[in-house]
Amino acid sequence: MQTQITARHFDASPTLKEYAEARLAKLERVYDGITEARIVFSGNGHPDKVKSAEVIVHVYQQTLAATSDGATHEEALDECTRILRRRLKKYKARLRSTTQHYQK
Repeated sequence: MQTQITARHFDASPTLKEYAEARLAKLERVYDGITEARIVFSGNGHPDKVKSAEVIVHVYQQTLAATSDGATHEEALDECTRILRRRLKKYKARLRSTTQHYQK
């Protein structure tokens, strides 16, 4: 899986980048068909402001995304990975389903 990490309005520390890569590696346990992942951290440099994270994951014929805010970038990323874990489980179940659901 290719991973791209972007930090807007601040410089991301190497520990934050390592933490982000470790969290994405855990998503691969749920579904191993992730081809690409992008993480965008944003915050305006002030330590007391709300931090946000956005995670975009590309899988076969779909793009799944989650955004979250938190007191730290790690908290925001944790919430994004929780959201994506649920979405990946649903996506995987739909792929593995034996019945076809057609939209009318």
